[in-house]
Amino acid sequence: MGKFDTYPFAYIRKSIVPIEQAQIPIATNALHYGAGIFGGIKAYETDAGVQIFRLADHMERMRQSCKILRFPYDFNIESTQKIILKLAAKNNLKGTTYIRPLVYRSDTNLSPGIEGDYDLSVYMIQMPEYFQAEKGLSVCVSSWQRNADGALPPRTKATGGYLNSSLAIHDAVTSGFDSAILLDSDGNVGEGAVMNLFMVKNGQLITPASDSDILEGITRRTVQLIAKDIGIPVIERTISRTELYTADEIFFCGTAVEISWCQSVDNVEISSKKGDITTKIHKAFDGLSLSHPELFTKI
Repeated sequence: MGKFDTYPFAYIRKSIVPIEQAQIPIATNALHYGAGIFGGIKAYETDAGVQIFRLADHMERMRQSCKILRFPYDFNIESTQKIILKLAAKNNLKGTTYIRPLVYRSDTNLSPGIEGDYDLSVYMIQMPEYFQAEKGLSVCVSSWQRNADGALPPRTKATGGYLNSSLAIHDAVTSGFDSAILLDSDGNVGEGAVMNLFMVKNGQLITPASDSDILEGITRRTVQLIAKDIGIPVIERTISRTELYTADEIFFCGTAVEISWCQSVDNVEISSKKGDITTKIHKAFDGLSLSHPELFTKI
């Protein structure tokens, strides 16, 4: 992963402004208490031009996140989509682009409560590649546990919750791994740090169920759609840590990482090359604008 270039315009305080002007006061509540939710959305070059992938689904998840976290912010899906599309047109998107909308507590009252003023901001960055596409990842099972539903709901994209994954990634990278897998509150596999996980075993695609402290990822849902299209059975169930070591294939998925395969877990080799099913899923994912044009929104 690397540093990515930011597009010149952003949206904040109900206006599109040059990115340099998209700033917040040092006393902004969300900066101190993590009171915010965000979306991670991709736009891709397609035969019909640059299009945004599953925009409505991302908007719905942001709306649900606001509701679960009790934010007093009236998240309007249609108007927020229009803002993103207007900003995308203003930025004249080229190539693969990552779009980051953020709803955050914007007042400067330093109280840890939920009540307060909230604002929407959006900015965009060029993100052609997060992990090297053909490189198998070396990952470890983290000593950090995935935040549980009764603590900070993992099905929301709460800004403060991502410190959990940051700790796991830090420990993994400083120990020589590419990333990490977090276990849930029962000690079973939850997800990768900022990404969902799939395991291939005996021709079946297996992923932790929604009660395993996971984010119900939109790319995860897309992988399940692809698997149905090409006739690969998908099972959602509890996965034990040691099952990972005997998997035929393992891959992560997410908006940023797309489809990224794992070569080893805890220094146990899973596969020396990208597996057949992972390859089929990845190829189909790259061709979604043709096979499922309904998932894309034109700018």
